[in-house]
Amino acid sequence: MNALPDRAHQIHAELVAALRQRRAAEHTASRLLRQVADESLHHALGYASIYDYAEQALDLTVRQARGLMQIGGMLPSLPALDAAFAEGTISWTKARELIRVITPDTEAAWIAAATANTSRALEAMVSKSQVGEAPRALKDDPRGSARTRFVVEMEASDAAMLRDALALLRTQASLHRVEMDEGAALAAMAQRVIFDAEGEGAPIAERYRVIVTHCPTCGDAHAADSEVSETVAAQAACDAELVDLRPGPQHGHLTHTIPRATRRAVLHRDGTRCAVAGCRCRLWLDVHHLKARAAGGRHDEENLVTLCPLHHRRVHEGLLALTVVRDPCGRGGIEAVHADGRVAVRWRG
Repeated sequence: MNALPDRAHQIHAELVAALRQRRAAEHTASRLLRQVADESLHHALGYASIYDYAEQALDLTVRQARGLMQIGGMLPSLPALDAAFAEGTISWTKARELIRVITPDTEAAWIAAATANTSRALEAMVSKSQVGEAPRALKDDPRGSARTRFVVEMEASDAAMLRDALALLRTQASLHRVEMDEGAALAAMAQRVIFDAEGEGAPIAERYRVIVTHCPTCGDAHAADSEVSETVAAQAACDAELVDLRPGPQHGHLTHTIPRATRRAVLHRDGTRCAVAGCRCRLWLDVHHLKARAAGGRHDEENLVTLCPLHHRRVHEGLLALTVVRDPCGRGGIEAVHADGRVAVRWRG
């Protein structure tokens, strides 16, 4: 019996060493995969895209490949994170979270937080922080995370059907898996179910029905019991109903981000459908400002475009660029440049 604790400690030490070696290998993989992408070496190996190469040659998912490449691209400017990752102190999943907020000035504090907390706790800390901020203890902010994890179990046949449905939805939206994660796709499917259940015409009014509190001084935005990401806050700022809840004569007064007549004209011009070429979505449409209002963009029809929720999210995430173009006859259209380099134009009229 006395030998049992010694045996346990021995096995534990071997397991810790093995995991450190695996993390060190992940560090090397992140740098090499980034090098393959930067130099387009996957073409020389016969693969059309870096994600095809990662899936078929390395047995990595698109999400894993994207995360490793993002980390590999950031490591040269973050020496402390580079060293901690190379030594196996932190895993690639923690490194993936850290690069969302870490800067050279905050490296030490975030690496200490990553070492002392689980991956789930670190994810919650990162979701409540801006780039360049030091980590905050979870107890300092009682609000829920801007993102959450949703896990279900199902029959294998049902899972196969769900994967096919997600693939179909991406195809209809003309988005690659790297541009639309499973959560966004499932939310889009849920919107369609709700629409079918209501049995009414295609919903085109402003989508947001939750109360979002926004402080113009500090930029903080949150719902009643959860934080709202900057991306969602930016989407709502484009096209939303505004309710003034400040004390005074305007309390409860309802206005709209975009004048109602202008919004109707834009929807009509774009055929009451998403203006991104290849997308057939007509549900829960948003009107987006091509030139942001913060940069001087106005509510002029030429500066507004109709987008589905998925493409609107991609624009505010920086994964989709939209530009107004014209053909020799003066006909206008929207040119969409996707994150993977695809370019397509949808002409109006």
